[in-house]
Amino acid sequence: MNQMIRIAVGAVLAGTLGANAHAFDLKGMADKATKAVDDANKAVSEQTDKANSAIDAASEQGQANLDQATGQWQVAGDAKNMVDTLSSDLGVSQAQAAGGSAALLALAQTKLDASQFSGVTDKVSGLDQMLGNSQESSGLLGSVLGNVKSLQGVQTAFSAMGLSPDMVSQFAPTMLKFLGGQGVADGVLGSLQQLWTPAG
Repeated sequence: MNQMIRIAVGAVLAGTLGANAHAFDLKGMADKATKAVDDANKAVSEQTDKANSAIDAASEQGQANLDQATGQWQVAGDAKNMVDTLSSDLGVSQAQAAGGSAALLALAQTKLDASQFSGVTDKVSGLDQMLGNSQESSGLLGSVLGNVKSLQGVQTAFSAMGLSPDMVSQFAPTMLKFLGGQGVADGVLGSLQQLWTPAG
């Protein structure tokens, strides 16, 4: 009888030890899996940081290029006041304000008849100079603004300047208000508003 008890106890102990060993193996596997996940997350995080750094660097370089291109032409007179107003009211850089307004005005110059457009440039000093210099400049502004033939072209120009295309709808009313304050006729302002308002 004692022999049978010893055998039974031995079997129980063996089973218990086996279960513990099995549990230990599972814990080891879980630890390895957790470490692998942590390593993968760390690698993804590092790659994300690198990508973000590259995006930031590209954005800074794009802004530097825009500033350099804008510096090739003069913004003076009433046009300078308009650019200052856009920059202040919309929270964009001086270069972006100048480039964005030049894009919208380039479209107006293309679409309005000469008498209507002169109704703008005669009232706002500096616009002729700003548009002439921006389209003649080399690089970003020269290539982008020289191809503005539609509102979509304006939106493309905005994107090239680091502005959201949707910001056309913020530039337009600010510019119309400024131009109206300079004495541009209501009829011309109405034509500009129609021209600068996205369809739909």
